Amino acid sequence: MRNKISALVYVSLLLCGSVVFAAGGVTYYSDPVKGNSGNPGSADKPWPALSEVVKSGKLKSLKGGDTLLLRSGVHGAVTFEGDNAEVVTVAAEKGQKPQLARLTLTKGSKWTIRGLIISPSFGTAYDKYIVSLGDGGASKEITLEDSFIYTTLDTSSWTEKDWMNANSGINMGRAGVNITLRNNYVLNTRFGISLCAPDSLCEGNIISDFSADGLRTTRDGQVVQYNIIKNEYVPQPVDPNHDDGIQSFLFNKGGGLVSNVTIRGNVIINQEDPAQKFPAPMQGLGFFDGPRENFLVEKNVVLVNHYHGISLYESNNCKIIDNAVYSIWASKMRPWIKMAGEKNNPDCVNTVSNNIAFSFMLDKSVKGENNTKVTAETFKKALNEALAAINSKFGELHETAGRKRMENMEIK
Repeated sequence: MRNKISALVYVSLLLCGSVVFAAGGVTYYSDPVKGNSGNPGSADKPWPALSEVVKSGKLKSLKGGDTLLLRSGVHGAVTFEGDNAEVVTVAAEKGQKPQLARLTLTKGSKWTIRGLIISPSFGTAYDKYIVSLGDGGASKEITLEDSFIYTTLDTSSWTEKDWMNANSGINMGRAGVNITLRNNYVLNTRFGISLCAPDSLCEGNIISDFSADGLRTTRDGQVVQYNIIKNEYVPQPVDPNHDDGIQSFLFNKGGGLVSNVTIRGNVIINQEDPAQKFPAPMQGLGFFDGPRENFLVEKNVVLVNHYHGISLYESNNCKIIDNAVYSIWASKMRPWIKMAGEKNNPDCVNTVSNNIAFSFMLDKSVKGENNTKVTAETFKKALNEALAAINSKFGELHETAGRKRMENMEIK
């Protein structure tokens, strides 16, 4: 039947017990309220919760091009694996709000996961990451997009210890390659997103309200672009972690060569709400442990209460171009842009140009051009342009979370 369906036309077979055939694959349905394992998975006779679909082996029966649409309700803590010849999609049905307690894709290839709400508040408490992709074996071509990942929505009663003990958001696993995280909202976590798979993409995500690092880029060939990272909690010495909006180091070693990484068009905000509880100074882009080569850091906008606005140490053939760094806080910490070459490579060359910041600390390896001192007006212009670029690509409102990407802030 699959091969007889035209690749150009969607055909719905609405006979009793039938599933829906679409161009390139079959659409099945999962409904934790009305579904049953004995059903064929059709719109009118859906399968049960996703966790049960996995347990029964029905998820493994999907072929490349197939789609499993999830309906509202709690789908459990879901762990699965599997390799596909073509992409298999697991997504929220239009207008539905499927809820998972946890999502772990241990290993596999060619999966797209879209539009889910994932939180430990829907199940039994656990430690570490809420979502983990490709950390248990060879994995590739996995996409997680348009999803809402959080610990709990209400942190008004949280103590500093609660923030430090919170689950972390998304782990892009070390056994993966070519993994994409796109337009996900990560809220109220310890660490936001950890990128441990090479040649991967992290774009358009919102990482809001966290107590450690917002985002970590740790492997070759990663692209980190158009993300918003905001609202840092719990200062030192209560929390010994040196908090960063974006941090870079070689995964599992701290030091060691990382290369060919692009950091583009991200917005990093220390604190949106002046009345935020337990605010903490946060380094913007803190890339200290090297060596690193062929990094491009461009068009990022950083508003932090710390000296390190953008800092790259141990660098060769790295570029910091068209970035804006500023602070609106009363402390004496005025963020800078800093670049230092590799200590043991006298021939290293780096570039810092067309940036605005309070100051620039550039060693002899750096060719610096057209870098100027920031003002409130020049920073506001850069921030507005960066937000406009992000909103044009991903929308001002995150649909699954029902939240704006950014609240209005007074820059003065």
